[in-house]
Amino acid sequence: MASKDGVGRLLLLLTLAALLASGARGDWPRFLGPALDGTTEDERLVAGWRERGLEPCWRRPVGEGYSGLAVAAGAVYSLDSDGGSEYLFSVDAADGSERWRLRLGPAPRDWYGGLGPRVTPSLAGGLLVVMAAEGDLIAVAADTGRVVWRQPVRRRMAGRFPVEGYAASALIVGDRVHLPVGGPAGRAVAAFDLDTGEPAWATQDDRAAYASPIRARLAGREQILFLTASKLFAVEPVAGELLWSWDWPTYDGVNAASPLVIGGDRVFLSAGYDQGAVMLQVTARDGRLHPRELWRSRVMRNHFNNSVHHAGVLYGFDESNLAAVDAADGTRLWRQRGLGKGSVILVSGHLMVLSEDGELYLARPSREQFDVLDRRQVLSGRSWTPPSVAAGRIYLRNRSEMVCLRPVGGSRAVAATTAEPR
Repeated sequence: MASKDGVGRLLLLLTLAALLASGARGDWPRFLGPALDGTTEDERLVAGWRERGLEPCWRRPVGEGYSGLAVAAGAVYSLDSDGGSEYLFSVDAADGSERWRLRLGPAPRDWYGGLGPRVTPSLAGGLLVVMAAEGDLIAVAADTGRVVWRQPVRRRMAGRFPVEGYAASALIVGDRVHLPVGGPAGRAVAAFDLDTGEPAWATQDDRAAYASPIRARLAGREQILFLTASKLFAVEPVAGELLWSWDWPTYDGVNAASPLVIGGDRVFLSAGYDQGAVMLQVTARDGRLHPRELWRSRVMRNHFNNSVHHAGVLYGFDESNLAAVDAADGTRLWRQRGLGKGSVILVSGHLMVLSEDGELYLARPSREQFDVLDRRQVLSGRSWTPPSVAAGRIYLRNRSEMVCLRPVGGSRAVAATTAEPR
């Protein structure tokens, strides 16, 4: 029979494990959230919003930029620009007070959409990893902002970045950091050691685009999907072996929305400038993986923000209109005008939509219509950054302000959860 002390220690370990697991599920540790598909679970948040509405937890000014918000361990992380410089910063998730701010270098130069960074920082094992505007890959301690390592990736690998600046967010899997680099001679996409930043492998040839790499398991094989200026590369994570590829050339190489993995064998790609979308199916045959086109359509043209998938329907922004498309054949189900170039995520089976002018919607997924449950103006001005959801709160930003929202009368405390482990 186990001793009381032994039983107590076992219960403590089980409790800690449960807390860690729930904390990881409640975080938004990287671009596109915990599952890399713009979805998360937070039943309490959705129910509280529907029953009581939303109220601000806090608001604070930020510098210009469109960087997304990573949220974990009671802290929010993002990038902005001010006075010609680019900054990585962290604020307290509970009250919005600044924890630390780190200058990365000159701010990215931009020709079209306004100034400021687009990259969303990525969290893993207490490290925050980000590609700076000048092409340095940087890892900092998430709690203090201390630089752990800095690698001049663009200079070392002759990276060719798109005209509006680097926008891809790092994908951390295990002890590797994956990024498109755009270098010549087999250096289009690469993996780097998480502990040192040194290159682990590089492969293929193409210019970098804006899309972020995605982890996938397709046809039973683990792989990293890189969408570059004219190609989709599916690469084996350990050694960088090319598993399959697909030609996807777009206007001026503007592939901005990341690949969306659906089930265990499908990949959805979409781009603006009248490019449209394609649904691919990946199958295993003769020891190799083979992609094939299931359908192609111009009714979903994601300019930069991703679509989400729910119950056989794709929801996303077809240029400046919110649209629903049948994932089986690419036919349009409905289209909602007047929201501009907004963004959408999926929270516990509900659509959370942010319009370009800062109006936030909660909607029920529907094949028939945009079924709005609640709407409220939460920001003003151009709001291109998608919402992030963590621990019962919604985190939003535009080019000058950041806001945290919670259900009316909700808890004022934010639990310190655990950043996603390696």
